[in-house]
This record gives sequence, C-alpha cells and structure tokens, in this order.
Amino acid sequence: MNKTKILKPAISVDLKNLLLRIHKDTLHSIGDPEYILLLVNPIERSLAVLPSDRSDAKAHHISRYSLIRKKSFELYSTSLVQNLQNLCSNWKDDKAYRIYGEVIPNKDVIRFKMAEAISISE
Repeated sequence: MNKTKILKPAISVDLKNLLLRIHKDTLHSIGDPEYILLLVNPIERSLAVLPSDRSDAKAHHISRYSLIRKKSFELYSTSLVQNLQNLCSNWKDDKAYRIYGEVIPNKDVIRFKMAEAISISE
C-alpha cells in the first residue's frame, strides 16, 4: 500500500497578532524554496505564494532552522495583514482565519482565495 502524504497547502491570517502563517505543506508544495514572494490580487481577493530568490527585494527568506522547530513560517506584517483585512470586510479584528490553497498546474504557485477563509479562533 502506498502511503504518500497528500499535501494540503494552507495559510493563516491572525488579525489579533498581525501575522501571516505559511504552513509547511504550502512550502513543500512549491519545492521548499529558500525565498518566497507574496502577491496580492485585490480584484480577485486572492493571495499567491511562489518561490523567489535573494535578488528580489520583495522576497521573504525562509529560515530552515525555524521550520525544523515549527509547523509554519511566520511573517509579522501590520500593513500586509491590514490590507488583507480591508479586502475581506467580514473579518473581525480579534480573529484568525485559515485559507486552503490550490496549486496552479505546471507552475510552482499556490493561490489562496480569501473569500474561502474559515475562522479558526473562538
């Protein structure tokens, strides 16, 4: 029997702590890059995560050490979280939301539709 793990890319947006968590499965789905880019499409209300490199000034470095200890990469960004919240008027300030993503076929890109966010805090 083949016990291949099915990766389920996900991110969490924590409005209370102003952080974005990119889950390990998300990073595994795009080849465990050393750097990632986050692209927000305000018209589609979506967020994309894709591999990048150190030459891009907007790229975020993924610390291998932190990923060994944790289940996610945490990015603290007041402006990013507030911009995402502005696109989702039903999101509450003291809540956290999880969004499952879809891998774009033949590309190392994962798209998260913010309209599909589910509350994960009480």
